[in-house]
Amino acid sequence: MKAATFFLFLFFCCTSSQLEAQNFINENSLFECDQAFSIELPLTLKNNPTVFYQYEEQFSFWYKLKAQSAAEVNIELRALNKEDRYTVLAFEYNRGDFCSQVFNKKIKPLKTQLKENEDRETGILTQFKLITEPEKNYYICVLNTSISNCGHELSLTNGTNKTTIKAIHIPCVIPEEEVTPQEQSELPGTNNSLTTFIKLVDQQNAAKHIKAEIAIEDPETNSKMTIDFNSSTTHPLRIQKGKTYSVTCIAPGYKRFEHQLVISEYIESDSSDFLIFLELLQRGDKFLMSHIYFHPNTYALKKKAVKELDYLVNFLKNNPSLNIELAGHTNGNNRIRRNRAYKNRSEQWNFKGNSKKLSVLRAEEIKRKLVKIGVDKERISTVGFGGDKMLIKDARTLKAIEKNVRVEVKIS
Repeated sequence: MKAATFFLFLFFCCTSSQLEAQNFINENSLFECDQAFSIELPLTLKNNPTVFYQYEEQFSFWYKLKAQSAAEVNIELRALNKEDRYTVLAFEYNRGDFCSQVFNKKIKPLKTQLKENEDRETGILTQFKLITEPEKNYYICVLNTSISNCGHELSLTNGTNKTTIKAIHIPCVIPEEEVTPQEQSELPGTNNSLTTFIKLVDQQNAAKHIKAEIAIEDPETNSKMTIDFNSSTTHPLRIQKGKTYSVTCIAPGYKRFEHQLVISEYIESDSSDFLIFLELLQRGDKFLMSHIYFHPNTYALKKKAVKELDYLVNFLKNNPSLNIELAGHTNGNNRIRRNRAYKNRSEQWNFKGNSKKLSVLRAEEIKRKLVKIGVDKERISTVGFGGDKMLIKDARTLKAIEKNVRVEVKIS
């Protein structure tokens, strides 16, 4: 390892160590070395996991290898973006003060069998072999040596076992067009099949036009079909007669419809209509905007939020006597820094402040979008709770974080 690169590594690590340590991973979390991604040796990971890291972690990403026995581990580092440059440092240390020791230059990296590879076809930038001893801990630091940083894959091979961890840098600027799964026209299985027509019905007023998302799943084949439903158009559905399906319907302002159904028993005998009756929520009730997501540490809405905003507008037009309160929530309460990766974008991308302020701005951004579509601004109020009302404490996975980072709607 060149001396200049090692000095650069120490500078970045010392800088990050001065930042406030976190007790949980949130939108503004730090992935310091004492929170390194843990891996048992011999390899025990059953899946190839994906982890996410934030702008503050752009300089170094840490792994901790816990060796239960002697092993030979071949390690490969692959950049997710061809413009990225990374290298690897490995350390052996068994006491609990590793971060302090490495930041204060008390520990030197191991002399690994390091090979640099600039083969752009494979994308592998670094390869080396690590020989471990029983009951010892090893730390691997993936060091970013370029301006670009979209993430990496770290593959570890131990005998016949291999696992690959994909570490994705969330703020990496990617095209805003998001890829969505293509909707299926029918579920597998054509024996004894029939064609039915889906209808959503408001229990209080059958004449209302409803927009909603309907998911139909076949538990036997684990296949799923999602329908963007609009009652002003016809929605034919080809299914297997007499088979049990799981049907879910989410429509803003209505109670969630979710039930195991035998389709043939749910079709009117004198028609081919598949009817789903929806129960309208009352004043004081709350519901979750299930597809409203923001880019991390911003109040910039993701593209897929457009459809659900349209659903909400439809609900408000159907119910002119009802008003709503939009409540923003974040994953924890934190100070958030402006992300320089977004400096050339709009103000929604360049937020700086605390989480509670961000949650308010997110609620206000949704209100702004609704008013622009045509909803009377007097019908919408906003509030932000930051991380005061998290659904999952100590959230450490993307799915758990998304449950905390949410927008709730209260009907008034």
